[in-house]
Amino acid sequence: MKSYLLKLNGREVGPHSETQVAQMFADGRVDRGTPCRLGADGAWKTIDDLLPILKYGTQVPAPSKPARSENAPSSGAGFSALDRRNDVLSAQRISLVEIDLPFVSILKLTFKWMAAAIIVSACLFPVLMIIVFIVTAIFGSLLSGVFAGFHRP
Repeated sequence: MKSYLLKLNGREVGPHSETQVAQMFADGRVDRGTPCRLGADGAWKTIDDLLPILKYGTQVPAPSKPARSENAPSSGAGFSALDRRNDVLSAQRISLVEIDLPFVSILKLTFKWMAAAIIVSACLFPVLMIIVFIVTAIFGSLLSGVFAGFHRP
């Protein structure tokens, strides 16, 4: 089993298993940039380099409930660990790397989008035609007034 050492607050902490590191990541105690190394003699890298599966969120466990400390306020005056984790998550960029869908699912999705586009265009077409007719009538009346002056008896 692989063991990982983490550098937190200038101290080496560990060894931790991959599952423990994933739980710490889910709880917001470490992030993708936290220094980490494999075993006692590995080179220092980031969690993102050694455990890239965590950044995609597919192997991240659910956050554990934050432990309630004695000095934590009972009202909503302070921030809980979950609030801090949500702040960290909102500051992180999310990138969609790959969509692994079967071809039939992509076809179904495409046909649903096409059906929705047809329905929306069928509803908007009469409205757009009315707008075109109104604009044409306005410009036609303006131009008829202009061209009325060119009439010679």
